Amino acid sequence: MVTSAVTGKAGSISVGATTAEVFAWTMDRNTEAVEATSMDSGGNREYIVGLFGWSGTYSTLRFANRTGSQAAATFQVGASVGTATPTFKGGVIITNEPISCPVDGRVEYAYTFTGTGACTAATS
Repeated sequence: MVTSAVTGKAGSISVGATTAEVFAWTMDRNTEAVEATSMDSGGNREYIVGLFGWSGTYSTLRFANRTGSQAAATFQVGASVGTATPTFKGGVIITNEPISCPVDGRVEYAYTFTGTGACTAATS
C-alpha cells in the first residue's frame, strides 16, 4: 500500500508581506468545552462548545517580525506529488521572539503567535 504521509520540506509561512525562511512551524487549533452541568444532569457533567482559538510557533533563519506586531499569516503544509495539502490563513499577533545565537552554529529566530479572529483552512 502506498503511504499518504507528507513531508514538511515544502512548508512555508507568510506574515504580512514577509515570507519567512522557515524551517519549522506548529499550530494548535482548539475549542473550549464550557461546563453546562445543572441539577438536571443526572449526576453527570455536561458541556457545550465554547470559543474557538488557535496559536503556534515558527522558527526562521532571519529576523522577520517583532513582538506585538499584528499581520495576516498563511501557513502551507509541505506538498507531496499527487497529494492535496492544507493551507491555513488568519490574523496573528506575535507574542514572543526568542533568539538563539550559538558560537558554533546558525542563528535562529523563534516566534510564538496567537491567532486573532478565524483561522480558515483550504486544501490545495
